Amino acid sequence: MSNKSKEMQGEASTHIITWEKDGKEMVYIPAGEFLMGSDEGRDNEKPAHMVYVDAFYIDRYPVTNEEYKRFVDATGYPVPCYDVEWADLYEYNWDPDERTPPKGKEKHPVVLVKWEDAQAYAAWAGKRLPTEAEWERAARGTDGRRWPWGDEFVADRCNIRESNVNGTTPVGQYSPEGDTPEGVGDMVGNVWEWTSSLFRPYPYDANDGRESRVANGWRVLRGGSWLNSLAQDLAHCTARLDGDFLFFNNVGFRCAVSAEDVDETEGDEPGSSG
Repeated sequence: MSNKSKEMQGEASTHIITWEKDGKEMVYIPAGEFLMGSDEGRDNEKPAHMVYVDAFYIDRYPVTNEEYKRFVDATGYPVPCYDVEWADLYEYNWDPDERTPPKGKEKHPVVLVKWEDAQAYAAWAGKRLPTEAEWERAARGTDGRRWPWGDEFVADRCNIRESNVNGTTPVGQYSPEGDTPEGVGDMVGNVWEWTSSLFRPYPYDANDGRESRVANGWRVLRGGSWLNSLAQDLAHCTARLDGDFLFFNNVGFRCAVSAEDVDETEGDEPGSSG
């Protein structure tokens, strides 16, 4: 797959490609070790430990409604539309007849998507879901920061309950101030994001079965959402949630791809400075 690349200068040199299939920008994350988890968070974030990840690319922002529509139009896949009592779906259900997302939310993250739906989109796009370790590395960089922008919370850099938005927001609304060192956006707040990983205790070990795509069990959600607050201790880079439900109005996803699987026919090599 041919992918165009560009360089951006910020807190760290940012290498971005545009993925041909779905047109999304993807940010390069170099290989190396990083601090995963926290000794100060919830029990399921403990212990803090070093984890190595190979180089990969991750979507700069979560998949939006308009991007998901291209997928369902191309494949005939069912649109997100449900009638359940346990979730407020009025503002987020798609029109099942027109197969269109809620008006005015085209650039908001798609929600009401199950793990299998996220997997289906990723397969169509020629990508995959990020592992839990890849997601956290992309969110907090290599210095163990608590939020994508640093260790001090700033309410206007993300969409959580303290931001008083009370719903999803267009992706990138908090960029670049709320971005990670490499330029990934919306990593805390807006929507929880599906990962490929089964929910299991730390330390993280990619070879212990938690990365099986066929094993039964709840998958890990990362990032917190517009419904979560600092008081819940769920709005920071190390927060993790077991997806013990099918879908919700604050759950979406973004995709990743291993760097070794990327064919760049234009631009510089990954990691080079612009």
